[in-house]
Amino acid sequence: MNFWRNLRYALRVLGKNPGFLCVAVLSLALGIGANTAIFSLLDALLLRDLPVRHPESLVELSVVRRGSKIMFSFPMFREIERGQKVFSGLIGWSFGAATNVEINGVLSQAEVRSVTGNYYSELGATPLPGRLLAPEDVSLAGTGTSPVAVVSYDYWQRRLGGASDVVGKQIAIDGQPFTVIGVSKRWFTGMTTGEAPDITTPMKPNDNRAMLWVFITGRLKDGVTVAPARAQLQSFWPEVLRRTASTDTPGLRRQLFFSMGLDVSPAATGINASLRSHFTRPLYVLMGIVGLILLVACVNLASLMLARAAARSHEMSVRVALGANRWTLARQALTESLALSAFGAMLGIAFAYWGSRLLVTFLTEGYLTPVVLDLRPDWRVLSVTAVLALVTGILFGLAPAWRASREDPASVIQQTTRSLAGGTGKLGKALIVAQVALSLVVLLGAGLLVRSFRKLCAIDPGLEQGVLELNLVPRPDGYQNLDMIGYRRQLLSRVSIRPGILSAAFADVSLPAQEGWGDTVSTTAGATSPDAGVKATEATVSPGFFSTLGISLIRGRNFEDIDDEHHPHVAIISSTLAARLFPAGNVLGQRIRFGFMPQYQNLEVIGIAGDSRLFDLHDAAPPVVYVPAFQYSDSLQFGHLFLRTRGTPEALAKSVASEIQSLGYEYPLGTKSIPQEVSQALVEERVIAMLSSFFGALALLLASIGLYGLMTYAVTRRTREIGIRMTLGARPATVLGGVLREVLALVLTGLALGVPCALAASRLLASMLFGLSPHDLPTLAGAALLLVVVALVAGYLPARRASHIDPMVAVRMQ
Repeated sequence: MNFWRNLRYALRVLGKNPGFLCVAVLSLALGIGANTAIFSLLDALLLRDLPVRHPESLVELSVVRRGSKIMFSFPMFREIERGQKVFSGLIGWSFGAATNVEINGVLSQAEVRSVTGNYYSELGATPLPGRLLAPEDVSLAGTGTSPVAVVSYDYWQRRLGGASDVVGKQIAIDGQPFTVIGVSKRWFTGMTTGEAPDITTPMKPNDNRAMLWVFITGRLKDGVTVAPARAQLQSFWPEVLRRTASTDTPGLRRQLFFSMGLDVSPAATGINASLRSHFTRPLYVLMGIVGLILLVACVNLASLMLARAAARSHEMSVRVALGANRWTLARQALTESLALSAFGAMLGIAFAYWGSRLLVTFLTEGYLTPVVLDLRPDWRVLSVTAVLALVTGILFGLAPAWRASREDPASVIQQTTRSLAGGTGKLGKALIVAQVALSLVVLLGAGLLVRSFRKLCAIDPGLEQGVLELNLVPRPDGYQNLDMIGYRRQLLSRVSIRPGILSAAFADVSLPAQEGWGDTVSTTAGATSPDAGVKATEATVSPGFFSTLGISLIRGRNFEDIDDEHHPHVAIISSTLAARLFPAGNVLGQRIRFGFMPQYQNLEVIGIAGDSRLFDLHDAAPPVVYVPAFQYSDSLQFGHLFLRTRGTPEALAKSVASEIQSLGYEYPLGTKSIPQEVSQALVEERVIAMLSSFFGALALLLASIGLYGLMTYAVTRRTREIGIRMTLGARPATVLGGVLREVLALVLTGLALGVPCALAASRLLASMLFGLSPHDLPTLAGAALLLVVVALVAGYLPARRASHIDPMVAVRMQ
């Protein structure tokens, strides 16, 4: 009963001051909403169970090779299925690959995943229209019956327009006709958190023992836990390896195969290590920043609420005189703060719903398939929001509640405005000092991230800027029975003679946003195990690659057309790799081994290339092994065409695309210049810099509002004192200087406390900084100076008003 009476009174009081109400609620909404938005993403990505039947009983099986989890071959899947005794069901699936899909005569790329026939039934999925894949669909594959496919909800809406007659529709996947039999429900992503395949098709058996491409998920039997399941599977794992080892992989490759282990892990939250690694780091950084923002908002509101409580001290004292006790007044103050935090939390949930989706859009720029995360608030998100609202309300309500419980009502009632009122009070000053210290921590972090991003944008990647990259994709059956070496030579010859193009080259890597294939490199003389040597990245390139990309050749010769399948295998290595493998400097003519593939076991080094930021903008000197594309015809099927142009690269994209399509074998999926590639590679850093700068500006705004409110209140309480001093001869400049000195003292005290805290917190950002120390003094000095300037501006207005007051009016104030 008392609570509802206090709440009604709090709402009436807050309604009489709409300006304060709007500022308070908006500050809280931004702080709580930002925390809720980022937690919503972390919840959807890391914590939330998959929307499938009994996700807690699902486990992930993985092959462990050199400490990394990889996939199984199809024969391995069959052997595990035959020998396991702990699963009620076992499903296999591929991660999905960009594939040609033709719908209504329009060709485009889509993510296509192949799955075993029990995939949907084991996960407990139900369709929207139609039905889902079943075991009989797999058994019919290859019998002459038209194969079937299931499309995802998002693909149905995006590519098929949500057509009601989708069931029975014919589509072509890599030129083969498929019949759509159903649509999976919205938010269903299978086992891959956040990434639903556009299309799923029945998995065809594949007896290739060297191809590791099948993911395996098991559903534990009732009463079986992960530990005994792991023990049972690992007990016959050596037998699985023995039965599925390829007879075509002798030597080091076979040795590596038999050294592989088996991992069994819970999979209730799904599988998607790459997406999680892409999202998690920026989200944790932003969570720390917005957590500090919420603290700044709490301190800001505490100082404003304290000022309001002081202004209402006479009212509260009268209530005590009429019978109210001090704890009743404290409860009233807390009720007001909790009401404000509740309003802020409700508005914050709306901000979070919008902000979390916007953040996903920013972080997934350039993705072929949209990321599908269910960002609707669940019990975790609502609980976190409620706890934030409760804790926030209590934090900024403690100051006025404490003041109300300690004030002597008799002295307040006897006090008149003719009394020489004090200044801001120790508690108010302490709050401002805390707010400045917290703001400095946020500003230093934001400044470091923004400066790091600007340094990354300004670096020279060591690549020619006037280069256009085209991602080449085969048409359905476009490469069938095609002489790939002859075709690539023809393509390079035709595009290189077009007006505006200086040179052309082909490579199997995209620059510089994507990682290439990494493995160990060693001299053949020192090859004792698959793991011996230096970790390096491989790039398969055509002749002319180095001149086209602007990578210098320090020593030796370039790749030539004669470096084909009929000549000894050769390689060019980067300067850094050469120095590490051959410290004595005798490099040319030496033999090296890359990884465990047989064709890379005896490569002659014919040249040394200059270092460039080929795969990672953060690394100026990555170890790289370049091999000639014409010696490995299989590598010519998928890759990228690079054109060094005269003038603006984008202007030539359309004409070159037409030239490629006129040959009839492939088409360019996308074209980008090197600056565009660099921009794409810095998406994560750009988003963090943008949001951290926004929150840094918000911290400044909150600090200035808090300081302005406190100084306005202090000047108002000291109006009569200031009038008396000016009557006695004090100059306006003296009054102005006195108020600004008080502001400056508060700010400097806050900076003195904030500097060690900011330096300690900035060490957490060390791994994300480029070209900067976490203790960068110019950034720290700039953040501190900015706070001082903003604080002086915030304190100047009430100080100026005090210096221009009429002394006689001030002395007569009641």
